[in-house]
Amino acid sequence: MTNTHQKTNSLNEFASFGAIHLNNTNLEKATLFWTEIVGLYPRKVSGSTAEFGTETQTLVVVHQAAKKRFVKGYSGLYHFAIHAPHKKAFASMLNRLVVHNYPFSSVDHTMSKSIYLDDPDGINIEFTLETPKRFKRMHTDGGLKIEDSEGVIRSASDYLDVGEVLKDLDLENTSNFISNNTYIGHLHLYANLVESSKAFYEKIGFIPFNYLPQFMYADLSAGGAYQHRIALNSWHGKNRSLAPSEHAGLNYFQIVFNTKENLNKALANVSKYEEKEEGFYVNDATGNSILLTHASEV
Repeated sequence: MTNTHQKTNSLNEFASFGAIHLNNTNLEKATLFWTEIVGLYPRKVSGSTAEFGTETQTLVVVHQAAKKRFVKGYSGLYHFAIHAPHKKAFASMLNRLVVHNYPFSSVDHTMSKSIYLDDPDGINIEFTLETPKRFKRMHTDGGLKIEDSEGVIRSASDYLDVGEVLKDLDLENTSNFISNNTYIGHLHLYANLVESSKAFYEKIGFIPFNYLPQFMYADLSAGGAYQHRIALNSWHGKNRSLAPSEHAGLNYFQIVFNTKENLNKALANVSKYEEKEEGFYVNDATGNSILLTHASEV
């Protein structure tokens, strides 16, 4: 990883995310979405595959490999998150949606501020601004709630004032493209069983943050202040299979370990992997495909 956030996090996080690979039904519609709506640079097109990202790195790769839209009710991808490096960048991401009159929902999770939207095939994407200093702890009595750093108990999905967010917009720099320090910051997955998926990610090095079986939810960190890097839920129902391959959705995602040693530790703790030129492919407990690499390979 080459962006500023990943360089900073390399001091205390053992892994980060590479590109997210998606299967979509229409490359032209996907290209319009990722460039005009999201503001990613078109980096490379090869046949039925297109790469989008910042000037320096690819964040999303779209494969025109699906015949049907994303369908709910299956295990697999719940959403993935594109993280803004600072308030101005987050305001710019939101402003682009407002300018294009693109539908979205806004939520304050205390540990982060979030904007949710769907791509043309119904795949959910989150824009995130990390705010871990605002978070103190979770509360589970009477529902899932969060205590902030000032001791205020709030909803886990509280109201986000988009007007306040837009006050940070840099009116002198409303570029059509996203900040170069933008990064893939977390993934949230529908797990067929939360406990088995949690165990898998622990085996490859991720650190448990919240494990709330009564809410069919868990999340894990990579060792940094923001501890919501991999999230898991079974809100769609337990023991659900992955969606049929003809539907749009996750193809695979990439985890980049900061050292070769950490990659080797992860590989030693998985039951099976396939080595290819670009790295090592494994499946998590639900069946999601993951490419494991280490930083010097990216």
